[in-house]
Amino acid sequence: MEVAQAMDRTLVASFDDSFEEMESRFKSLERHLLRSVTQTAYERQEVRRRIAEAIFTEAYGRNCPWPIFGPTLRRIRRLGYSNVERRYHVACLYAQWCRRHPGHEDHEARRMLDEVERSVLRLARGNRLREGLLKALADLRTRTGFQAGAPPR
Repeated sequence: MEVAQAMDRTLVASFDDSFEEMESRFKSLERHLLRSVTQTAYERQEVRRRIAEAIFTEAYGRNCPWPIFGPTLRRIRRLGYSNVERRYHVACLYAQWCRRHPGHEDHEARRMLDEVERSVLRLARGNRLREGLLKALADLRTRTGFQAGAPPR
């Protein structure tokens, strides 16, 4: 709870900041949390993931160009995902970012969506999360044109 509240405060405080200033605030918060709040390797990894996801989401929301957006995506992928919902969130934002930037190669976004779909399909049939994510993924594929198995443009 303390981590979530600190992240919310940092996000609000950096609302009018440049991306670079906001990123610096989050990295400073990450260092602080890793020193003072986390006790286990798992907690440290989760703090790193949450901070990386916040920075990535802000890069998307601010429509940052690839030289800024790309490293945020690579960091999240390197850290891994806590669960299928986090993986879905990242893949969806990347697919939508690719649509905003048609000059960017989108084969990796397509591959990430396919990976998410495979992860979701491993959830038990009848699971509400499974059904909800599959529907949302189908809607996203329709909006972006990234149909499963379709060749890249």
